[in-house]
Amino acid sequence: MKKTILFLISIITLLTGSIVSAQTYHVIDGVVIDEKGETLPYVSLRITGRAVTMTNADGGFVFKYKQTVDKDSLLVSYIGYKNLSIPFSALHTSMKIRLEPAAVNLKEVVITGISAESIIRQAIKDIPKNYDTSPFEMKGFYRESGKVDTNYLSFAEASLHILNPGYTTDKRDLIVINKERNLKKIGEKEVNNPLHLSVDGAPYTILLSDIIKNPAHTLGKDYAEKYKFEIAGSTEIYGEDAWLIQFDQRDGVKQALYKGTMVIIKSSFAIVSIDFALSPKGIEYAKADISFLARPVFSLLGYSIKKLNEEFSERYIKIDGKWYPYFYKIVTAHHFKARYQHLEGNLYINAEMFISKVNKIPELKYDSRLIMPRNYVFKNYVTEYKDDYWGDYNFIKPTNSLREITEKISPE
Repeated sequence: MKKTILFLISIITLLTGSIVSAQTYHVIDGVVIDEKGETLPYVSLRITGRAVTMTNADGGFVFKYKQTVDKDSLLVSYIGYKNLSIPFSALHTSMKIRLEPAAVNLKEVVITGISAESIIRQAIKDIPKNYDTSPFEMKGFYRESGKVDTNYLSFAEASLHILNPGYTTDKRDLIVINKERNLKKIGEKEVNNPLHLSVDGAPYTILLSDIIKNPAHTLGKDYAEKYKFEIAGSTEIYGEDAWLIQFDQRDGVKQALYKGTMVIIKSSFAIVSIDFALSPKGIEYAKADISFLARPVFSLLGYSIKKLNEEFSERYIKIDGKWYPYFYKIVTAHHFKARYQHLEGNLYINAEMFISKVNKIPELKYDSRLIMPRNYVFKNYVTEYKDDYWGDYNFIKPTNSLREITEKISPE
């Protein structure tokens, strides 16, 4: 009898624990819009300094939070707009969050002695001051998709642990996969992939493109001789005044370089946002450089591949006086022609990584046996797309087009 009672108590405890666990977080969703009602992509939504989610390309978001943070506020931030603080008591589903524009001066008065070039030089010099030089861990959500013209080949997603060794070391980032899924295969039927291509190690490619970690990746050696910089104006981000610095490769430079915009905080010279793409001035010199394109082999098989464009975006947020990454995005476009297979079209690869949490003391030990290989291909094939696959893990809400992929690649 006593054992029976103890057994029943154990069952009740387990059930009660499950109920409590299932109710430890809330889920809200909605869209972020501007003063005209237009949606805003890649808006940061955070709590007390850390990013917790962000909007997708369509301005939509899903946010999961624990009941223990009910006393905090949700801070919504976007370049060129005023910060908006929303108490958790006001959060609900199907929200429509409207941001008001901050004053933007597009005709910045250049102070004597301050030029765009000097701002860039100071920003690079102050990297050790503005960014964490000690190892830290990032919890992130990653998504990649590949398509030829309008036909999707696949898309994959993963929740990751990333060890950043710090911003003044040559050591590489390390990645451990928490959970993954790949919809290249539905059930026993694989997606039609006539090129037999796969995306190898794209999360590492994104991290290598971090302009703070690897300034030379974008600006390159002797960047002042290859690029022209100008102060395009000033704006506001996270409540701080910032310069808008535009850059483009100089005329006559016979390289495939970039054209874009940086946002640099005036008080600290911290680079907090950067967007760039291949400059039209050097596009003719661009070479196909995606890791999964085995050019010699493809050439033997009658393939010709030409790079059309490459775009990159990066965002940072401030935590305890230092700036940490919270979003990366790479989009590449190549034109291909397969002579023997009579195939021709444009190949697009889109990869984005959102950082939802930064741990200054890593939770994992990053044992070599757990580290994701540099050429890893996500391969946990699933049979259907479900948003609740990630449980209480925050992720970037899929756009409608991503949702439609499952219909396009599902077997008949």
